[in-house]
Amino acid sequence: MTQPHTERTETFAAADGTPLPLHVFSPESEARAALLLFHGGGWMIGSPAMFFRQAEALAQAGILTASAGYRLIGAGAESPLDCMADAENADRLFRTIAADAGLASISVGGGSAGGQLALSLAASPTRHYDSVVLFNPALDACCEGAAIADLFKVSPQQARAFSPLHHVRPGMPPTIMFHGTDDQFVPITLARRFRRLMTDAGTDCELVEFPGAGHGFFNHDPNGNPAYDTVLERTRAYLMGTTRK
Repeated sequence: MTQPHTERTETFAAADGTPLPLHVFSPESEARAALLLFHGGGWMIGSPAMFFRQAEALAQAGILTASAGYRLIGAGAESPLDCMADAENADRLFRTIAADAGLASISVGGGSAGGQLALSLAASPTRHYDSVVLFNPALDACCEGAAIADLFKVSPQQARAFSPLHHVRPGMPPTIMFHGTDDQFVPITLARRFRRLMTDAGTDCELVEFPGAGHGFFNHDPNGNPAYDTVLERTRAYLMGTTRK
């Protein structure tokens, strides 16, 4: 059963002071969980609108949800490291919004490059999250993803700094990851390796594989997309099950 919700846009500052949007979707009734989302697009394209349909549906299910903007490479950012700095500022604002809604903590998530941003936040031992929700996240830019480092003209050390595969640590939040087995940008082998590293570190990490699906399989399609519906429902259930009371 869906609930009424409201939508508004807040503004936060990028690391260089540029105003950025945080689109907030709030249930009119008491929020039961909170999720901060970052869109994909290879850090170079895309917008928060890519997650508006999911955010609206989650808000209607009682989950306070926000879709954040960040500077894109070629439009204010020089590398994913700048995008990561902006994600930290979005996180600070959303935590305040969630606290005002009576929630002690939040979850974080994203798709593709946005999944990398979510994991960069979750890897920090100074931040607590109820859980992490990932949609075919970018996982490695310095080894199997070396082409990404070449594209952005960064050093191997810099590429490693934004490669979540190399920053798994004990104590990371429980994580669910949705991934297509035919993903041409982030091979399923990387997702399986990430799950194994998380599990070895003592963190619950669930990998939900979609046979034959490619990159971006989870997106809304006006003509219908069963994978979108499945991922959305699994996301809702996961958030409700991991939120700290």
